[in-house]
Amino acid sequence: MLWRKVSVDGARADYGVVLKDASVDAPTADISATEALREQMRSERSAEEPFFDRGPGYERLSGGAKFAEYDFIGS
Repeated sequence: MLWRKVSVDGARADYGVVLKDASVDAPTADISATEALREQMRSERSAEEPFFDRGPGYERLSGGAKFAEYDFIGS
């Protein structure tokens, strides 16, 4: 927030960070709400998601591959 690198909505959606006093210049993270949100986000993930997301252009640049073989963590 201080450097305006990420929005309040982006912090929540992309990083799972919930901010207190988001309207002020120096908001702080709500630790308990952040932990709860991250746990919820973890529980909603499928086992089929790659560990590394190469972004929306990867499929076009790779000739159609959605992921690289190294994008998944072996079990």
